[in-house]
Amino acid sequence: MEIVDYFPKDGLYLGYINSIEGKRIVLINEEGDFISNKILEGDGPNKSSAPFNAMSFAEDGTIYLQSFSFIYRYDQNLNLLDKFSYPSSTSIRIFGRMEFFSYFKLPGSNSNISFITNPSDTNSFRPGNDSETELIEVFQKGTEESFKLAPVTDRIMYSRFDKSLLADLFFIIYKLDPKSRKLYLTTKTDSEILVYDLINKSLDSRIEINHGEFPILQKSKISRNDFKTNGRIALGAKNHKLFSLGGEKIVLDYIQEIPYGIYEQKIAEDPTYHHFQDPNYHRLIIFEGTTQVSGDIKLPVNGKLMTALPENRLLFQLIDPTIEEDFIRFGVYELIKSGN
Repeated sequence: MEIVDYFPKDGLYLGYINSIEGKRIVLINEEGDFISNKILEGDGPNKSSAPFNAMSFAEDGTIYLQSFSFIYRYDQNLNLLDKFSYPSSTSIRIFGRMEFFSYFKLPGSNSNISFITNPSDTNSFRPGNDSETELIEVFQKGTEESFKLAPVTDRIMYSRFDKSLLADLFFIIYKLDPKSRKLYLTTKTDSEILVYDLINKSLDSRIEINHGEFPILQKSKISRNDFKTNGRIALGAKNHKLFSLGGEKIVLDYIQEIPYGIYEQKIAEDPTYHHFQDPNYHRLIIFEGTTQVSGDIKLPVNGKLMTALPENRLLFQLIDPTIEEDFIRFGVYELIKSGN
């Protein structure tokens, strides 16, 4: 089960479960009870014929679900309230997982939303004039217009990548702050987070990332040979997720590189092993404003980061691979300054 969002007013978590029947959307209360759960992909008036890419709570506690061409809004019983179509130059379809649906409202707009059409943790690369390609597309409901921002050439990594690797530079990781209407954007192989003002549609600031261990970023020129692999399996480091806390705090979840010998040992013990799913290789870095305020922070033992919660807290799923349990454990951890 994956938890994607939390609605504090009602104490509800929004997530999904991948099952044989399909992707099941779930609402769970703070006691761990299922409030609603339905499969909403498929045929029928209440469903989407295309896979959902992203999900989140709306401000009133209803639920947004995004496919590559429609936005659906459901009540907390997962009954369809309304939907509308939107154009997208990327038309990305995600199978087997869902991302957070990022939206904001323009000043003076109480009903219409603006949202990012290409989900976080996807590759927005399209063949063409890459030097002019922008990474983010925003659709504005009401005006029915779209705009793009974040040119790939804004990134300092652009000049260091071999041109055959540009698709890697287009693999976006982002988090939107709907109150400040700022977008925090990085890519999977990147040494900085760029902050964009979504109202002025301009670059606001840059945040340097000081990873504890990300060897490829130390190179002045990066070629295909610099990416560590075992066949088609990536062994190298990558930026994974961004999470937003209060007070302009941002958390980066990144994954360290796994040595080839250790990977060989791991798959000999478990052929399904991948270090991207191993909490031991995940590290968190905290930023406040434009400053990095922590080094690498290890995850809780057997912890997988799910979502951010109010009051500088993070929700982790806790799975001990040595114990077979008939329930799913979660833990809430608060980020505090050392010495306080």
